[in-house]
Amino acid sequence: MRYRARRDANDGLIGQALTAAGFVVLDYASNGGVPDRLVVRDLPDGTPWICWVEIKVEKGKLRPSQERFAAIFEPRQEFYVARDPEETVRELMERYLAAIKPEQYR
Repeated sequence: MRYRARRDANDGLIGQALTAAGFVVLDYASNGGVPDRLVVRDLPDGTPWICWVEIKVEKGKLRPSQERFAAIFEPRQEFYVARDPEETVRELMERYLAAIKPEQYR
């Protein structure tokens, strides 16, 4: 039996906050095991920076398929569990800025 994909209550707020902060946000919410969003922003030299974002309510837990995905991308700082819009923007902006290397400035 297939279940209709449910969106977490904070889904829209987090997507709007990331877009307002200058990130491109791609929606993958209904692809079992793949995180809800792929967040992209070009580095100063044009190289894309990415982070997979799984949106969860405050006490929401990852499903086993999501944990397997996280195990691959989390060590590379390319996976984040979003629970709050402001905290998500702050964390992803920190990761984005940390990825900029001096030689990438044009």
